[in-house]
Amino acid sequence: MEQRTGLDAPITAVTVFRDGARVVRTGMVDTEPGLRPVVIGDLPASADPASVRVAARGRDVALLNVEVHRGYGADPLRDEVTRLRSEAERSRDAVQELDDEDAAEQAGLGFIGHLSEAAAGALARAVSFGRAGQDDLVQMAGHLSASTASALGRRREISVRRRAAHRELQAAEQRLADAERKAGRPAEFIEVSAMLEAGAATRAEVELSYHVSGASWRPLYDLGLAGERLTVSYLAEVVQRTGEDWPAVELVLSTTRRGVHQTLPELRPWYVGRATPVRQHFRATAASMAGGPMLPQPGAEELLSATVPNPAFAPAAPVPQAAPLTAEAGETGAGLIYRVPRPLAVPADGGPHKTMVARLELDTVLDHLAVPVLAPEAYLRATVTNGSSLLLLPGPARVFNDGQFVGETALETVAAGEEFELQLGVDDQIRVERELRRRSTSKAVIGGTRTIDIGYEIRVQNHRAGKARISVHDHIPVSADGEIKVRLREASPDPAAHSDLGELTWQLELDGGQAQTIRYRFTVEHPAQVTITGL
Repeated sequence: MEQRTGLDAPITAVTVFRDGARVVRTGMVDTEPGLRPVVIGDLPASADPASVRVAARGRDVALLNVEVHRGYGADPLRDEVTRLRSEAERSRDAVQELDDEDAAEQAGLGFIGHLSEAAAGALARAVSFGRAGQDDLVQMAGHLSASTASALGRRREISVRRRAAHRELQAAEQRLADAERKAGRPAEFIEVSAMLEAGAATRAEVELSYHVSGASWRPLYDLGLAGERLTVSYLAEVVQRTGEDWPAVELVLSTTRRGVHQTLPELRPWYVGRATPVRQHFRATAASMAGGPMLPQPGAEELLSATVPNPAFAPAAPVPQAAPLTAEAGETGAGLIYRVPRPLAVPADGGPHKTMVARLELDTVLDHLAVPVLAPEAYLRATVTNGSSLLLLPGPARVFNDGQFVGETALETVAAGEEFELQLGVDDQIRVERELRRRSTSKAVIGGTRTIDIGYEIRVQNHRAGKARISVHDHIPVSADGEIKVRLREASPDPAAHSDLGELTWQLELDGGQAQTIRYRFTVEHPAQVTITGL
């Protein structure tokens, strides 16, 4: 019987995904001519057996086959630890089920938002030309409002259940960790056996990789504005409860994530009919969009490797070394990977462990946004271009302006070269006032037309020492009835933009101490017997 060699293979690299991690272990073994079984044991129970990959490197060495076994400790606490392991897995499945449910609701809300935008303009124009009535507009608005409110209510209810499920999961994992520490060895573990064949006495390197659940990372940002340059401190918060501590080794962060669909999305016929409630259509759509979990799949290495049935992962391609304090972006499938500049030790304690991904200097364009019909304030706004090669993922951000803390915001996904906006707080040195200057109603004979004449005045003053760019937004009504006509009669200065939905935009540039007044007037004409609402 061949002698089995227990291989000491410590962790040498870790790739962390948004919902899991790929761990690489490396060890050296001396071989004689012939067959040599090699065993790597005590892998965590969270390791996916189907993801195990083994590669052997050495002169005159071949890797013949790989077997993966699940083992159980022989200590007296094994039954208790096994029960707690099952309890933790059920809690983890419950959290994942709620995440999937919330993703389906979010997809439905996106559909409703797209439908609302498309329907608002189209239906308003149809009403104005007499192709639809006020009842159609009210019915559509009611359907969309009810569907949105229902979906938001379900997301709130899911959020409550998810918080409770997370607490249960944390408690279950803590009980499991405590029981495993008492037992001295995990009650459940993975063992990998590999068969090597050597043509001569040599020294071979054996590399083992596998995927584990119970690990994740999320981005954090510190945004500092100085003049018209934005400094972005791109941080990563890594959390893991995989059952094994990660030493200070090479750490790679991957942006690969699960999609809504388990397979490639495929359009289905879009049917319309009579008296079909929007809510039912939305729920059916959301249900058809919901998919099972998709695990990230790193790209395959060109190494001598042995496979196991139903592989779920392949080793990631080598990543170039990143410059200090900057993660160099590489590609793996549809996602990006960032090599952390310095090794980071991450124990399996479930606590947050932070590291720097990159420090970026980005160009910004500063201006002020004023919407005086909503608030008599001017907001300092920064339009930023992501000039880096990094993908900025959704995450919380703290904002600083000239070293002063402004507040907190949240970044959405920002691709390389894409623009995004930051709200930097109210600038009290830009004063904005809006006043009603004119409102009159003409008299009309029976069967005639009555005209309502309304005028507003907006005064904007720059109390800053230097020049300020201010974007002022206001609006006039939009008619939902073909017999009601709304016309912009005059505007001084002319607006830079006037949308189909009545929004007016002025772009002002004021020197220090300079003020400018915007005046505009519109009329609403309607049959004398019709009562107007909305003014």
